[in-house]
Amino acid sequence: MKRILSAAGAAVTIVAAVAWATIFTEPGKKEIVGLTADQVRWFTPPYYTDGRQRAQLFGDSSAGGPWIDRAKIPGGARVLAHTHPQDELVTVIEGTWYLGEGAKFDSAKLKGYPAGSFIVIPAGIPHFVAAKEGTVVVQLSGIGKFQTNYLEKQTLNSSRERSRSSSKPSRIIPSSP
Repeated sequence: MKRILSAAGAAVTIVAAVAWATIFTEPGKKEIVGLTADQVRWFTPPYYTDGRQRAQLFGDSSAGGPWIDRAKIPGGARVLAHTHPQDELVTVIEGTWYLGEGAKFDSAKLKGYPAGSFIVIPAGIPHFVAAKEGTVVVQLSGIGKFQTNYLEKQTLNSSRERSRSSSKPSRIIPSSP
């Protein structure tokens, strides 16, 4: 299983690198294409109502094909239990990303993954995430349209949570942890 996941991750990286080089360079011309951290363009998609941001580094996760995105999660934020119809490949870039397995958010089940960690969440596995100590940046990659299917709805316990709630919490496309 580990070999299959490693091979899948390597394949995604290779396909993404080749596709990126093809998209950003003139036909027949080879050149290095790179982004520094300050060149990453963050935006807040309409399906993020809790302070998260997203950056598309390569491809378009909402349109299919190979893609690489980053998600920025503010300290104290959490993402309720959800699944994805495809494997989720996650690299922690900054901070500590907390991940738990289950169909309902349970802070006792959260395990911390510090910057530099790599996580594979197989398709269909219910999970939830949190950013406890501060802002967390994760990098997500895949092939095909990225989808998130939420298993639980946001509870409105405070005015802050009410102001963050979405009118369509049951299914959000695309999303990130």
